Amino acid sequence: MSSVTAPTLERIGAVKAGGKWKFIIGGLLILGAIAYVTVSSFQSNAIYYLTLKEVNAQRASLVGQPVRVNAPIDKSTIQFDEKNLILKFNLKDGDLVLPVVYKGVVPDTLGEGESVVAEGRLGADGVFQASQILVKCPSKYESQPTTTAQ
Repeated sequence: MSSVTAPTLERIGAVKAGGKWKFIIGGLLILGAIAYVTVSSFQSNAIYYLTLKEVNAQRASLVGQPVRVNAPIDKSTIQFDEKNLILKFNLKDGDLVLPVVYKGVVPDTLGEGESVVAEGRLGADGVFQASQILVKCPSKYESQPTTTAQ
């Protein structure tokens, strides 16, 4: 008849110690994967914020890249096609001009705004295809500084 032996305490301790290492290694792998996904998604969603002078200096390298451009708007160039919801205007800073095309609803303060932040991609033809535009309101909407009488 064969005899059945009970596991020794040394063997049980070795199994428990090996199990701890498996959990530690598994936890580190999970934390590493979470860190990798977080960093890679942040880098893919990063969008540069540039002035019109910087866009002009880096024009060749910015074609097709997601960019935010901040520049004064040339109000005389605003054209809006109500049927197709296509807005065209120029951003102008000194002698530099960047034509912008945006498809969507026009912000109410566009005609009153001093500058625009356009988010989108610069096309190979030099036209900026905006996916979003933000109008910076003129200073008349800013609160006036309060003076205290002494």
